[in-house]
Amino acid sequence: MARLSRIGLATWACAMVGSSIAVAQQAGPTPSPNVTVLQRARPQFDPLGIRAGGFLIFPSLTVTGQYDSNVFAREKNEEDDLGLIIRPQINVASQWSRHALNVSAFGEFGLYDEFDENNYSDFGGSVSGRLDITRNDVVNGSLSIARLHQTRDDPEDVGVGDVVKYVTGSARLSYRKDFNLLFGVIGAQVIRYDYIEEDTREDVRDRYQYGLDLRLGYKVSPRFDVFVEGDYTIVDYDRNRNLGGFEQNSRGWSITVGTGIDFTGLLFGEARVGYIRRDYDDGDLDDIQGPGAYVNLTWNITTLTSLVFDASTAIVETTQFGASGNFQSTAGVEVQHELLRNLILIGRLGYQRDDFQGIDRTDNTVRARATARYLLNRNLSLDVGYEFATRDSDVRGADYDRHLVRVGLTGRL
Repeated sequence: MARLSRIGLATWACAMVGSSIAVAQQAGPTPSPNVTVLQRARPQFDPLGIRAGGFLIFPSLTVTGQYDSNVFAREKNEEDDLGLIIRPQINVASQWSRHALNVSAFGEFGLYDEFDENNYSDFGGSVSGRLDITRNDVVNGSLSIARLHQTRDDPEDVGVGDVVKYVTGSARLSYRKDFNLLFGVIGAQVIRYDYIEEDTREDVRDRYQYGLDLRLGYKVSPRFDVFVEGDYTIVDYDRNRNLGGFEQNSRGWSITVGTGIDFTGLLFGEARVGYIRRDYDDGDLDDIQGPGAYVNLTWNITTLTSLVFDASTAIVETTQFGASGNFQSTAGVEVQHELLRNLILIGRLGYQRDDFQGIDRTDNTVRARATARYLLNRNLSLDVGYEFATRDSDVRGADYDRHLVRVGLTGRL
């Protein structure tokens, strides 16, 4: 394993040394208005893809070397390690004038030099599509399945043994109808979580989650709308009781009001606020209620700089003994700046609060990340990044500080 990591790191070093010199900043076409700097089309550096009839296929392979100063996210007895992360991916997108069909598949394989209990093999795929029945009647659908792992900094991780692995699948169908200035969207989805560890602690987490949502809105102008949205959620566990003897099944709902905005591409996105609630079948578990929020707004300050704001609240399932759920709040801001035509700088600051209901535990986590993306040509790009994370918890031993340094090379067609 040590030899594998060193070979990978040596390969990236050679790629860096042998890469061509970046082209200087130069004038280009007017950027698309409703994308961030990072998403913007760059004809000189974007991959051409492989055309197959009415589809374009975009395969890619990313190989990343990582140094982790605290691989188990511990407060004490920290252990550092080197890792090699390999991520193949393929995206297929239709090029039709009406309707749409997209298919994607990925794999992600983490190999660590010293602590192989952190090794993982993630993979999955998804299919999504849009059916344009008429100009005012649109159906969207998606299917996905993936085998994933629980990261070491997850509050549910116990910090010993192999990383927890699970399979998740989801299906969603929605229908949108426009009535002149009024519109409505109704959707339904089902999500399955199946923990494949034989440990009883993980087995009790297997569940289905069903959801139904409805949005009714009014288009004030082509670039501004207001809406009200409600949803209803059912969480149904395979085993009625967890290890603490509590019934885990629950019912929840939310109501929010919001707006979608697009001010000529300078400020665009969506924001909504309201109320969320979750009621548990077991009377000994605390019901959860609180403010509901979702924000995702982009401000293109200039043609070279974007600011992305995001925030949300959600009720998350938990395995913490005696807790009914985790009222989770997140907020973040990201800046993207095009320093050169082929050099993009990305900085992000994020905050997460995990408030476990029914027990005395609240976690406050702050993450800061800086990345430089260097586009060598349309087929190769290099990412160099640093991330710092710190958690402050009410529970003894749950605090941690963590530094990560990553160097990755991506090949695309």
